[in-house]
Amino acid sequence: AGHIQLDSRPVLPTTDGNENITEADAFHARQSLDPAVEYKMNHQRRGVALIFNHEHFFWRLTLPDRRGTMADRNNLKRSLTDLGFEVRLFDDLKAEDMQQKIYEASMDDHSNADCFVCVFLSHGEDDHIYAYDAKIKIQTITDMFRGDKCQSLVGKPKIFIIQ
Repeated sequence: AGHIQLDSRPVLPTTDGNENITEADAFHARQSLDPAVEYKMNHQRRGVALIFNHEHFFWRLTLPDRRGTMADRNNLKRSLTDLGFEVRLFDDLKAEDMQQKIYEASMDDHSNADCFVCVFLSHGEDDHIYAYDAKIKIQTITDMFRGDKCQSLVGKPKIFIIQ
């Protein structure tokens, strides 16, 4: 057996025991954090931001179109670009193509980047997000960026935004 590289820090405890931190929990946790343990954000580049935008879906899924999502996509692209991210946009990808793009990003060398951002603008349910033609388990996506799979992001923020 080999050594498994642990990733960054343990999840902060929340008031309800959930691993997903709410804004209020994050604010209160921030007050008690030691400034010496903040993320280093002075690498050569900010990092990559993937935006997966899904407006239309395969008819068999019987999902409605997401009107207005192009405005959200464009606003996010502008904001993330202004923050210094290399933004990569993808519209209405099939599940296989979406997973391939995410896998490719997980294989990139992020050693000179501050962090990584991945945004999903789509329908979803429970622990899944919809691509054009099928749903994908969110954990399948986030697992690609675990410390043992994406060494160059160990100790760096990996931010997943799901709308």
